[in-house]
Amino acid sequence: AEYKADVKKKLEEKKAADAKNIKEDQVIEKIMEEATMDIPEAMIKTQQRQLADDFAQRIQMQGLNIEQYFQFTGLNAETFMEQLKPQAEKRIKSRLVLEAVVEAEKIQVTEEDFEKEYEKIAEMYQMEAAKVKEMLGEHGKGEVEKDIAVQKALEFVVSNAKEK
Repeated sequence: AEYKADVKKKLEEKKAADAKNIKEDQVIEKIMEEATMDIPEAMIKTQQRQLADDFAQRIQMQGLNIEQYFQFTGLNAETFMEQLKPQAEKRIKSRLVLEAVVEAEKIQVTEEDFEKEYEKIAEMYQMEAAKVKEMLGEHGKGEVEKDIAVQKALEFVVSNAKEK
């Protein structure tokens, strides 16, 4: 009974998280439809490389390397990167839109926000929050601040979105 309750709770949490992610995606999609922006090709290429690196790390955890993946799928590095381009553009656009919301709404990051984020990172890497804070240093703190602000902007637009 305890196991069943735990499984049920985890399924409900996953369902709620999936619903939240879908709503966030829909809101961002709608905002991006309205936004016009020119994205430099270099920015897209950098994002494509980031996505490719992330993908390579994920499949490596499953025991494959990228060359093996290319053999199985018949892709090569060039076509693989080209397939990542739309996702890279979408990721950049959504980040730029949310950064604009941060500015327009004057979203601030508090010391409490930093502490929560350090705790979250520490838990993910099974470290102490103080060690995470020390490792990130001032430059890392600036990046964490941007990420927190963007997350707050996402929460802001989702909570203020009106369904049609």
